[in-house]
Amino acid sequence: MKKLICIFMSLVLIFCISFSSAAASNAGTAEASSEAEEYPFVLVRGMNFDGLFLDLGTENERNCIGDIKFFDIAKTVLKGVGSYIQTGSTRGLIEEALNYAQEILGSMACDKNGDSLYNVSPITYSKAVSNYPELFESFDGLYSDEYGILKTAAEKYGADNVYYLDYDWRLDPSDTADSLNELIEQAKADHNADKVNIICCSMGGLVTDFYFYEYGFDSVNKCVFDSSAFCGAYVASDLLSGKVVITEETLYNYFSDLIGCSFISDCLYKIGLFDGLSKLAMTIVDNEKDYVYDAFLRDTFGTMPVLWALVQPEYYNECIDYMFPTQQLKDEYSSLISRADTLQEVMSGMDELLLSLPENGVKVAVVGGYNTPLIPVYESACEQGDGILESALILGRAEVTNIGEVFGDDYIAADSSKMSPDKCVDLSGVLFPDYTWAIKNGSHVSGSYGSEYGEFLFWLIDYDGQPTVNSSEKYPQFMISDKNENLYSF
Repeated sequence: MKKLICIFMSLVLIFCISFSSAAASNAGTAEASSEAEEYPFVLVRGMNFDGLFLDLGTENERNCIGDIKFFDIAKTVLKGVGSYIQTGSTRGLIEEALNYAQEILGSMACDKNGDSLYNVSPITYSKAVSNYPELFESFDGLYSDEYGILKTAAEKYGADNVYYLDYDWRLDPSDTADSLNELIEQAKADHNADKVNIICCSMGGLVTDFYFYEYGFDSVNKCVFDSSAFCGAYVASDLLSGKVVITEETLYNYFSDLIGCSFISDCLYKIGLFDGLSKLAMTIVDNEKDYVYDAFLRDTFGTMPVLWALVQPEYYNECIDYMFPTQQLKDEYSSLISRADTLQEVMSGMDELLLSLPENGVKVAVVGGYNTPLIPVYESACEQGDGILESALILGRAEVTNIGEVFGDDYIAADSSKMSPDKCVDLSGVLFPDYTWAIKNGSHVSGSYGSEYGEFLFWLIDYDGQPTVNSSEKYPQFMISDKNENLYSF
């Protein structure tokens, strides 16, 4: 996830440059419920920037993303500032930033059909994780995010019963759904089982959406959407429609969370630092945004099919017109647009498909965090988030406030029991009101090995039947997480 943050920080630089072990294969000491033991376990991870490689398996193998080094960033900034002083124009400054961004991120680009432009591939795991001890050997005892969930599963159920989907997240999620189906069928065949249990994280929620669309429901017993993009992401809609917005409030919120000291942030806010930075940043955005999209963003990010699947259907046409503003560009990228049209056709009916999961025998749980500021470079970044994705969507279309705000006295929830005690999140109208848990301060893809948050995720899997927000006093619908992922009631 650090790589993800670095990528968005690179975007900020573009727009405002001035401102478990091998023994896991024999694990299985923890006792699971009879239902969990009956089915193999599949983890569908989210974006894995560290997991994409150029020329994998050859002597030229290297990570797809270049090393982000402070010295290189500083050198780029100094060269850009020097160009600005010399010319009085921000164009030279932006060009230096784009050159650096191209060096770091250029290999991620897809072609005008939406296929990988370079020889990029992930390491894949087509069998149970007991066959891949390196999964548990290469992280020096630090098991957070998906790796923490994976290690817990291996110890809980035995690594022979655990399967792990890593994939090239940039590409068409319908193709990745085919890979998920192959893994599920492998797990079923290995254990003579008719179903599997799934935890899908972040982008893995979108992949699982397409799996259900293409392959139906018969092979899944239980599905936990953890910090999941199963309802898309506003960040994709905003950035693909040019809504690059950097405000005083979002900078303040993000910086406060980053340093963990509101006193310093408040002082900087009072002297006008965040206001000045936001105004400077937006001046650069207004002057150079079109150039940045034309020179870099369209062909580096705009060609990734997965981002078009994340766009909210009501903003899709706006995004197409912004990214491809002329008929010539629409013709040039017609294959990509056709693919995006197909993805959007699926996503436009996704809510209805998801709502049919329970009636088709799939037990569902949705878990997401809020109260952690989002990367402050897009319009919706003012809303409640988990640091990476917007809480409204990871919770299944919740009503939420902006960070630092609460619903006013004039706001009336359709179901008062679904309003968070701090009056920041209303779950009355989400897809699964009784199967959705909102975790204040929960970070993106929580579930570190040995954490209480991780125990909660596997309680959802192990629960005999459909878990609801009333199934356990220990796990109410609204909880609070600390930095160590301990969970508390309000």
